[in-house]
Amino acid sequence: MTIPPGQQDPYRNKKQGLSQNVMVACDFDMKFVHVHAGWEGSASSDARVLQDALDHGFNVPPGNFYLVDAGYANTPQFIAPYQGTRYHLRKQGRVHQRPQCYKELFNLRHAQLRDHVERIIGILKARYPILKAATMFDIDTQVDIVVACCVLHNFIRLHNGDMTLPDRATTDTNESTMKDVPGGDAKYKKDVILFNNLRQAGNEMRDAMAMQMWADYIARR
Repeated sequence: MTIPPGQQDPYRNKKQGLSQNVMVACDFDMKFVHVHAGWEGSASSDARVLQDALDHGFNVPPGNFYLVDAGYANTPQFIAPYQGTRYHLRKQGRVHQRPQCYKELFNLRHAQLRDHVERIIGILKARYPILKAATMFDIDTQVDIVVACCVLHNFIRLHNGDMTLPDRATTDTNESTMKDVPGGDAKYKKDVILFNNLRQAGNEMRDAMAMQMWADYIARR
């Protein structure tokens, strides 16, 4: 983002660049179902951004849950991978190694689904380079640009448009303005009390799912 000098500190991220945090939720049809943009780049954790989204209209339908990465708490509504357990798709694939326990299997399936989300975000960034560029618009407009790009993405998807990465696309965005934006948190920082209180129920739910998946996996081997 481009921010006036007197307002820059809250937007300075881990790599000392200026950016905003954006939380998105996606469905299996490669569409965004919620976009929460505008949080300052220095936001202390992904979980705080998620909490703010829940306070401003984001909701999980009863009986459903979203998959999230390790930067979030594991709760009944937001299922995270097991920490300290491998689940690197490409590394496992190269050595042809199968999961050795229910946690590894769960993390493997979790990672496979997360690749789906990464693909959606990759398409969005490739299609709209302005998302990685500093602009001279005011702050509110820079936030709106993110939401508008996601809406256009959904419109293309709804009308069966090309959803491959636009490798041949040309851009008039000046590459010198491109920002190296850091990724999310590596693990949950336990700074949101509501999520902390739900972690035990989330862990029990995840264990039940993972062990049932493992039982089915062993039966088919």
